[in-house]
Amino acid sequence: MADLDALVDHLGTTLNQLSNAERRKLSMAIGRKIRASQKTRITTQKNPDGSAYIPRKFRLRNKRDKIKNKMFNLIKNAKYMRLQHTEQGIAIGFVGRVSRIATVHQYGLRDRVSSDGPQVKYAARELLGFTPQEIAMIESDCLAYLSTRL
Repeated sequence: MADLDALVDHLGTTLNQLSNAERRKLSMAIGRKIRASQKTRITTQKNPDGSAYIPRKFRLRNKRDKIKNKMFNLIKNAKYMRLQHTEQGIAIGFVGRVSRIATVHQYGLRDRVSSDGPQVKYAARELLGFTPQEIAMIESDCLAYLSTRL
């Protein structure tokens, strides 16, 4: 997060000179790229630091009940991972019931497997977070936009 603060300090004064419409256009374009990057990272089952997700517990009652899908296969789609423009910039997050599930996994909290099931402590799997490549991409996109504008 310190890298992101340094980026804001570095580009902040120049970006504040843009009109609201230009700033919104730039932030939405960057937000869409970050959402796509987050989706790719979730698909590969990796944390922002590059380490692999802790695998889910192996449960196999019989061959037919084996879990075949990767974790977070559906919630990475744009239907659940939403992009929202705020006064400060862009917010990327999950909506609805998926938001609660994502929060439990993001921070490694306790939750029930089913409504009447036992409570389980989930391993922390960072669904949302900045990678060094994304921070570099934000900086390069901002500089490219500013250079075309001048």
